[in-house]
Amino acid sequence: MIEHDDLAGLTTVVTGATSGLGAETCRQLAARGATVVLVGRDRAKVDETIAELSSAYDPGRLSSATADLSSLVQVRNLAEELRHRFLRIDVLINNAGIDVGERRLTSDGIESTFAVNYLAPFVLGTALADAMARAATTDAAGFRHPARIVNVSSSGHRGGHLDFDDLQASNGKFRGQRVYNNSKLALTLFSRELARRFDPARLVVNCADPGFVKGTSLGRDLPFGYQVIGTLLTPFMADVEKGAKTIVWTATAAEPGKFTGAYVKACKVVQPSKDARNPELAARLWDATEALVARRGGAGLDA
Repeated sequence: MIEHDDLAGLTTVVTGATSGLGAETCRQLAARGATVVLVGRDRAKVDETIAELSSAYDPGRLSSATADLSSLVQVRNLAEELRHRFLRIDVLINNAGIDVGERRLTSDGIESTFAVNYLAPFVLGTALADAMARAATTDAAGFRHPARIVNVSSSGHRGGHLDFDDLQASNGKFRGQRVYNNSKLALTLFSRELARRFDPARLVVNCADPGFVKGTSLGRDLPFGYQVIGTLLTPFMADVEKGAKTIVWTATAAEPGKFTGAYVKACKVVQPSKDARNPELAARLWDATEALVARRGGAGLDA
C-alpha cells in the first residue's frame, strides 16, 4: 500500500459519502492525493459533496456513483458499474449505515437496518473482492500491496446476539438498538469470514470502529425521543475528523495492511466481542446470508 500520507495512484470507494463520517473520510483521502469514488443514494447530494471537495482538491480525482443500498439489485448494479469504470479498486470502505429505530421493510421485503448495515456490504464486498485481489499492486521492489476492504462497525456489536430463526427481527417486539447492534455484529463476523477466504498478500479485510461520533446523519430517522437522547450525549461524543481518522488509517496506513480479519479502534487493533470472534458463527452467518440474497435477487461471492 502506498504510504499513508501520499495516496497518489490509489483508487478508493466510499459508501455513505455525502455526510458525516463518509464525507470526512472522502476529504481526508482526497487531501492525501487518492482518487475517491463517492457513493450515495441521492445524486444531487453526491454532486454537492464533490463540488465542495473540488474547491480544495483536484476534481479530476473525484468521481461519483449512486445507489440505494437498501436494494440488493442496486447494490449489485453498483458493483458492476465500479468494475467496468475502474481498472483497479485498491480500497473499498463500506461506511453507509442507518439506525431508524422502527421496523421498516425495503423494496426486497428485508428489514432495513439489516439490509443497509449488513447485506449491502456483504453483496458489494463479495462482488468486488475477487477483482480487487487480482489487481493487488506490486511496487518497484517486487513487494505486493494487498487491496483492502474496510467495514465500518461499531462498539454496539458487543450488545448483539444473532437469532438465526429471526435475523430480520420479525418476531416479537422490535427494539431498534438491538437490531442495530445485531447488524454491526453481523458485519464484524462477515469481515472475519471474508478475510479468511482470501490470501492476505492480495486482499485484507478489517473492521474500523470510529467511536461514538457526533455530526453524522446516523439516527436521523429515529423517533424524536431517541434524537433528544442523542443531543444530550453530544458533548461526550468524538468529532467526525477523529472518527474518520481511524477509518482512513485502517484503509491506507502500512501497519493495518499486515493483518486481516481484525477490529480497529482509535488506530489500534482491539478485541471485538466473543461472538464476533467465533469462526463457526461467522461461517453459519455467511451461509445464511448467501441463501437470503439468492432468494431476494442478490448474489454471493463471484467465482
